[in-house]
Amino acid sequence: MLKGFRGSGQRRKVNATRKAMSDYPMSPRHSRMLLTVIQMLKEARDYSRANLVLGYAVASAAALSLQNPLIMQFEGENKNEYEDDKQRKKDRKDKIKAARDRFSNPSSDALTVAYVLHSFEAAENGVGFCESNGLHLKTMHEMSKLKDQLLRLVFSCCKSSETDENLYSWTHGTIEDVEKSWRNAASSKTPLLQQEEELLGEAICAGWADRVARKTRSTEYQACAVQEEPVFLHRWSSLINSAPELLVYSELLRTNKPYMHGATRVKPEWLVKHAKSLCVFSTPLKDPKPYYSRELDRVFCWVVPSFGPHLWELPAHSEEVRDDRYRAAVFGCALLQGEVLPCLKSARALLAGKPETLLEREGWGLERVGSLVTALEKKKIDSLESLRKRWEQNSNLLYPEIEAWFQKKSRHHVKELWQRMQQEAKVIIPVETSGKLKRSVIPFERSGKLKRPKVCFE
Repeated sequence: MLKGFRGSGQRRKVNATRKAMSDYPMSPRHSRMLLTVIQMLKEARDYSRANLVLGYAVASAAALSLQNPLIMQFEGENKNEYEDDKQRKKDRKDKIKAARDRFSNPSSDALTVAYVLHSFEAAENGVGFCESNGLHLKTMHEMSKLKDQLLRLVFSCCKSSETDENLYSWTHGTIEDVEKSWRNAASSKTPLLQQEEELLGEAICAGWADRVARKTRSTEYQACAVQEEPVFLHRWSSLINSAPELLVYSELLRTNKPYMHGATRVKPEWLVKHAKSLCVFSTPLKDPKPYYSRELDRVFCWVVPSFGPHLWELPAHSEEVRDDRYRAAVFGCALLQGEVLPCLKSARALLAGKPETLLEREGWGLERVGSLVTALEKKKIDSLESLRKRWEQNSNLLYPEIEAWFQKKSRHHVKELWQRMQQEAKVIIPVETSGKLKRSVIPFERSGKLKRPKVCFE
């Protein structure tokens, strides 16, 4: 399961996840699910509802560990029934149908059962609650005990910490805070927000990412783990009316057909994120074009993932450009377009060619294209940070390669533009003062024009 993290360059994260999972005395699937929730909620440091979400995560893990209490009463019943037995069975079906409509979460069977468990624990009379909703009382008691046990395990394995030393420490409160949030939300008809349901759905996907099924028609699916025959949504599943394109399931049970239990709707990007080792990626697409992210200071391209043994094609996915030369070319294109340094946007009309030529491998044979790509690749410049560091070592680096991109009649503007570029890059230049080396940022005058830094020797 941990292979999904590989290729992300986060070796520390992989090791921390492996260690954290080994500390959990439960199945790897359930521990991966809970750790994913903890990790995502830890990134939302000031989220006031985090304790409630963790409570639902633990309840969902308990729900995925036992049989669905809304279904199990009908399994294994004798078909040769008396009329009274048939009537009682019909009455139970009606109760369960009403309960399913009342508690149903159309995105996940696990969240549906978690909501049922939440309501069961809040009820004054648990026996009456189960009777009126057609639930299996013993299963509900076992699920409630398992939820409490899992919550204690979470807090014993993930000690609360305000530091980042433990990637999976819980920083939103104590076990009492989680229990209080769980109790206080019991009266709500919609205890979870949509984004919270999606967070839990993604965590379930992380734990069961190898048990994925894709819809072929109606409620019929093709499963990764089943090579030849189709599998089906159970008629009592919360997803039966929506029948999403992609889902994960906790187990496959066969009666007259193989039915999926514990189904949860998933998004294609979750499969790429949490089960990358099960994906095969295409070569970088030309359309959409690769791009530079100023926020992340990295260059990305679009690829088409194919998932699982059946090679299901997923929507295009962006990932970092891996090829060194192509990465340099994409950054060079973004640089000339003004995506890296905004001052170059105003100079687009002065260029002798289109920066997009850098993205075409066939264009690398042109002198100005090949020279810039080669210089960027040789100096390992593929981000604003790396460009800044290189300019601090040599402020004239790339000057001839970029000057060659300007029309000959406009090249006298490059000198002034060059200083603006370095100012926008926040290049720190060395300045000698009293025999000591100081560092100074290239300044602007109040008029907006560049002011040359003076080097003084005392």
